[in-house]
Amino acid sequence: MAFNNIILALTITQHNCKLPEKPANLSEYLWKLKYIPVVEDATGDNRTKFSACLIYTANNETEACSIYDYDKTWYETTVPSDNNWVCDNELNVVNIFSYSKIGETVGSFIFGWFGDVYGRKPTIIISLAMLIIGRLISGTATISMEISSPKRRASVATLRLVFTSIGLCLTPLFYWWLRNWKPYMIITTATLIPCLLFSWNIIESPRWLWVNREYKKCIQKLKLIAKVNNRNLSSTIENEILTSEQDVLADSVKVLGPLALFSGWRLAINTTLQLLLWVCVTLNYTAVLLSSAEKSYGNPFLDFAGQSLAEIPGYFVASWLADRIGRRYTGMISTTITTFIWIIYVFRDFNGTEWLQSQWLGTSLVIINRLTITVSYYIIDLLNFELYPTCLRQTGMALGNVVSGGAGSLAPYVLHLGRRFDVRYSSAILIATTILCGVLTSFFLPETLNVKLPETLEDAQRFGRRDRTYYMSVNVKDETVDSNLPACNRD
Repeated sequence: MAFNNIILALTITQHNCKLPEKPANLSEYLWKLKYIPVVEDATGDNRTKFSACLIYTANNETEACSIYDYDKTWYETTVPSDNNWVCDNELNVVNIFSYSKIGETVGSFIFGWFGDVYGRKPTIIISLAMLIIGRLISGTATISMEISSPKRRASVATLRLVFTSIGLCLTPLFYWWLRNWKPYMIITTATLIPCLLFSWNIIESPRWLWVNREYKKCIQKLKLIAKVNNRNLSSTIENEILTSEQDVLADSVKVLGPLALFSGWRLAINTTLQLLLWVCVTLNYTAVLLSSAEKSYGNPFLDFAGQSLAEIPGYFVASWLADRIGRRYTGMISTTITTFIWIIYVFRDFNGTEWLQSQWLGTSLVIINRLTITVSYYIIDLLNFELYPTCLRQTGMALGNVVSGGAGSLAPYVLHLGRRFDVRYSSAILIATTILCGVLTSFFLPETLNVKLPETLEDAQRFGRRDRTYYMSVNVKDETVDSNLPACNRD
């Protein structure tokens, strides 16, 4: 809720120049026609509408509005209505969205490195505190994934993302109740305070402790986990942990930081492909999320909540498909459907056919689009955890968030392009990125279904090189397997 409350607070409500009081004997339409010029709609198809930014002068010329009237049917106030961030000043709203994403980018970069060096727990606590104070960053927690078995990774990711969608669903209900953006922002952000207080009870990741050679603390946390699950940590495992010797690469990872994600041909390819995938998925998801209020066909708060609820079955569908047909094919199906929906939007904007313009079709398209993009978002989120070793997982997630934040900062400008100039421009960009997303997921990234998480940098450098279906250029020399590697890497 705290992370996404800014979306509704920056909603641009319907507006036009403030007009003199309307005489009782004139209709609303004729009164507007007297003062407000008619302009061409950006959606095309020779449609026209009353200008939201211009008014006739005494000389029957047009000029920009000096005072605006805002529709208060649903929103009593928003940030744009309080500050007149509309028309020529509408770019301020776009910039604020963009700055928010840049804040995510900076936070992800810093705290990704911080999490791999100093641990997951302090990262969560500090980022929660900063989010409460300034909403500048998002918590990049990976503990839940690292203490889960391979068979449960998809389920854990599903639960985490489902509760994100529940927060999105609740957010507009608070605005509907409060109607004013200031108390709404305060209350939805204050909901994080209990999370911050209870976060001190979160345990540190045993994987992170092991990779960083804190073996005694690792055993302590494993014993706690075992106790909660009515199990015992065997003395054999305990002795194995205490006597284990970590590869010297663990030290080099701390020095290299994000550069270690490109240390090796296969790891560099996997990292690059994931970053491109982050760009495509985030641009689409952010565009859909930011336009949620614009695609309303009634109560904007209930519509926003309904679209957010559509994400929940999307995550369960994604989890079910990912565990049965794999990550790649699940991503391919979702991006194909999303592409077709963007194409239908183009026909809908430029074709006045009654059934294309029907409310039921518009609502259905929005919900299905949100659901399918949610599936794509789930897949890249899951892949980001599964392709990196423990010593680099937080850094890998951070780098993905950095690129994702950059792509997300472009989404408001893509929407602005279509809203102020021609909707075909934004549609073409979204269609092209969705197709690219499908190609990357389907043909180039390695499949990670039921695969053990890489534990070391060497594991990650080898991961995917044996998949000849998607990597035909592997050298014979690269196929040599070190007999000293764990069995899971030799198989």
